[in-house]
Amino acid sequence: MNITRRGTLAGAACSAIGVPAYVRKRTPNVLFIHTDQQFAGTIAAHGCPHVRTPNMDRLAAKGISFHESYSANPVCCPARAAWYTGRPTSENGVVRNDAFPLEASMPDLGQWFSSRGYASVYAGKWHVTGRHHSISFRLLTQQHGIGEQDDISNARAVREFLRARRPSDGPFFLSLGLLQPHDICYWVFAHTERMAAPIHRDLMAQLPPIWPNLRFDVREPETFRKSWRNGAVWQHMAKWDEWQWRYYRWSYYRHVEMVDGALGMVLDALDETKRDRDTVVVFTSDHGDGMGAHMMWQKMYFYEEAARVPLIVSWPGHTPSRGDDRQHLVSGLDIASTLCDYAGIAPMPQQRGRSLRPLVERRNVEWRDSLVSEAFTTGRMVRTATHKLIKYHGDPTEQLFDMRADRGEMRNLTGEASSASTAASMRRMLADWEARLEPSSAGRLAGTAWDRG
Repeated sequence: MNITRRGTLAGAACSAIGVPAYVRKRTPNVLFIHTDQQFAGTIAAHGCPHVRTPNMDRLAAKGISFHESYSANPVCCPARAAWYTGRPTSENGVVRNDAFPLEASMPDLGQWFSSRGYASVYAGKWHVTGRHHSISFRLLTQQHGIGEQDDISNARAVREFLRARRPSDGPFFLSLGLLQPHDICYWVFAHTERMAAPIHRDLMAQLPPIWPNLRFDVREPETFRKSWRNGAVWQHMAKWDEWQWRYYRWSYYRHVEMVDGALGMVLDALDETKRDRDTVVVFTSDHGDGMGAHMMWQKMYFYEEAARVPLIVSWPGHTPSRGDDRQHLVSGLDIASTLCDYAGIAPMPQQRGRSLRPLVERRNVEWRDSLVSEAFTTGRMVRTATHKLIKYHGDPTEQLFDMRADRGEMRNLTGEASSASTAASMRRMLADWEARLEPSSAGRLAGTAWDRG
């Protein structure tokens, strides 16, 4: 990730908000809460009129929200491995779901915090291939780690942990993996066929209106098209009437509301136990969901709905209230750096992200002018303040979008003379980024494909 040479006043949009000077009274607790498959634009406080999220709103009201927040890899296992190591997919080895294990030599956040005076505790979904979370954390819920227990059960376990914990027990690092809105996947499986009429006709008046980017520019990489447009599920979904796409999105919002309820139980427990003032909360999601944009579903690609995720940092008395950062590009790779910084412990080895704390505290810092995400082994996204480049190694077709004029990603600028220099510059950014990495054996699969391309 390139760092701009221009000094920027972090979060100028909220410069008028008074933020108390940071004075550490004691080592804070660290609470990392993450949902599964939640797009950034699904929080009422952030402007979504179709969903009720009083608890996410409440968290946003007590902290700062980063609106240009991207998954390091928009699929479950790779995104989570990036969180817990601070290293991208091509380095940590988890290049796809399930088949590729985390590099054994890399510590994860649970191990890192435990060896530095914190009690590392986990509840809920883990899903980091090749390393069971019981190795690194004390588990509050016994399960395989892919989400077999419901979110309310896991939230209750966290609530009871907070109630039993005493300040004299020392600081804790608690990671809570909430499952929803992930199970919208199963809703799609159950409604894949074109429906002649709604199951619940009385819902028609509640369905959100059709969105401007339901359709798509057909100039897509063949790697993407083979994986998605040619798939059996999408072949059925392509025949849906517009109302059925609206029904899908309506249902997705309901899944978001379910996980919001579980979040509320945890936030209530923080308030009840008076731990809110000595606990920094970081809230995000591993990746988003297609939500019907570009007639797409699920994840593992770089359109905004799948790649952009919520990210809120909240610590009453230390973070601004109702802060909105719409300026800085941030990544899932920044999670490890941020958590370690707030805990006052050393950064993880060779971490590729940066701590968000200087941005939260409105310090005058230099920040990156681009970020890179990976997906599907050979996929790469380069995002700058103005554009997004999508490239699959070995695939001749690229996508280039103007993210200021075309946020819905409806017009692929690749091949247009006026955009040639922008595309070339972003390819150089990608090459510079990859040149600094130390790929794992699995990550070198992508490197080989890149050499051929």
